[in-house]
Amino acid sequence: MKAVVTGGTGFIGGRLVEELVSNGYEVRCLVRDTSDVKMLKELGAELLHGDLGDRDSLERLPEGGDVVFHVAAHVTDWGPRDVFRRYNVEATETLLRASLRSGVKRFVHMSSSTVVWKSDFWSVHNLNDIDETYPYRDRYNDYYNESKADAERLVLGFGRENGLGTVVVRPSNVWGAGDTVIMPRVAMAARKGILYPMGSGERTVTPCHVDNLARAMLLAARNEKAPGNIYFINDGVKISYTDFLSKQLKACGIDWKPGFSIPYKLAYASAALLEFIFRLRGSEKPPVLTRFAVAALAGSRSYSIEKAKRELGYKPSVDLEQGMKEMEDWVKLLGGTEALLK
Repeated sequence: MKAVVTGGTGFIGGRLVEELVSNGYEVRCLVRDTSDVKMLKELGAELLHGDLGDRDSLERLPEGGDVVFHVAAHVTDWGPRDVFRRYNVEATETLLRASLRSGVKRFVHMSSSTVVWKSDFWSVHNLNDIDETYPYRDRYNDYYNESKADAERLVLGFGRENGLGTVVVRPSNVWGAGDTVIMPRVAMAARKGILYPMGSGERTVTPCHVDNLARAMLLAARNEKAPGNIYFINDGVKISYTDFLSKQLKACGIDWKPGFSIPYKLAYASAALLEFIFRLRGSEKPPVLTRFAVAALAGSRSYSIEKAKRELGYKPSVDLEQGMKEMEDWVKLLGGTEALLK
């Protein structure tokens, strides 16, 4: 069996490639010229140079593949709408059509649980154990979630219309050893004393360890019940967001305790004003606070994995305690907290 992966040099995609190789798959990865491909080469993956903006590489990528795992995306809370459309929607459509032409049997698309978030000046999402029937929002105030929701609809609709076995996987708060993008940013904010909770009340999350996600994606590629479906994937544990952050930061060698909570409306209005000013200036650099970030820090959300357990046979294998210990060991291996923050 041959698996094709986008985003293989990233935190999630890299762990997925490891899982695929350990299960006997041959793997081809789309990689940028500037990417560190040492691990992929060590795993024996075939490399095709290109990116989501390179239509030619996307059209060649699925050739000879049995299953496509589309993990790569333009992931940020800042930037022009057309960039999100090009990388998250148009690139997905190109890859879908190329997969169909190449005879691919299964197309597993990694989306995000954030596509169902709802926030405005008046209120922020409070999602409690919702399942996959929960609707998309009518309007989005950020281009990332707008593009990811449109990509989901595209993937599922393409599958229905063309007979390609398409599956959408929605992880939440992906974490674990090896995260060199999100965790260092959070740790730096905590070190500088600018990591504050927002909003009021108990804010809960259902985190998803990267190993659990990789195994769930493999199940989505193999199970005959999966095509045409969306699956929330997480560790099956609901935890206070501040407790979760505290545990991760402790594993990274930082003692952080939440201070006062910034009122939600104040935070949202401040973020909206900053976004307006930065867009007026045509800034490519994001403001220190965005409405997406406010929603992430103020909103409470938990997602049911009962459908994935029932239809895919999904069972989280890495729990909080094990994952935190692995993260602590990884940070020590890096050289400690200062090495993580570099």
